Amino acid sequence: MAEESSNNIVPFQKGDAGQAGGGSLSSGGGGGTFNGMEARVKALEDDMKKILQDTAEIKGMLRAAPSAVDFGELKGRVNSLPTTAKVGTLLAIAVAVITIATRWTDFLAAVQ
Repeated sequence: MAEESSNNIVPFQKGDAGQAGGGSLSSGGGGGTFNGMEARVKALEDDMKKILQDTAEIKGMLRAAPSAVDFGELKGRVNSLPTTAKVGTLLAIAVAVITIATRWTDFLAAVQ
C-alpha cells in the first residue's frame, strides 16, 4: 500500500482488490472475499423489506392524520369561543339583573 499523504488520500495501486483482474473482493475489515457475500446481500434485502413495511405503516398513519383544513376549522371554532373578558361581562350583567330584580321595590321607591 502506498504511503498516505497529508490530506489522507491514498492512490489506487494496480493489483489492489476490486480492480478488474486484480483479485477478490475485500470486506470492510473481516478480510472476506466473495464467500459469504450472498448471505450478506440476503440480510440487507431482509432489512430493506422491513424498512419498506415501516414506511408503508407511516404513510398509512399520515393519511389518517387530520389535514390542514381540519386544523383550520378547529382554529376557527376555538377563536369563536368566548374569551375571559366576554365571560366576565356576561357574569356582571347577570349579577346586575339579579340585583335589580331582588331590589326592584327599593329601586321604584327611590325613583319616586
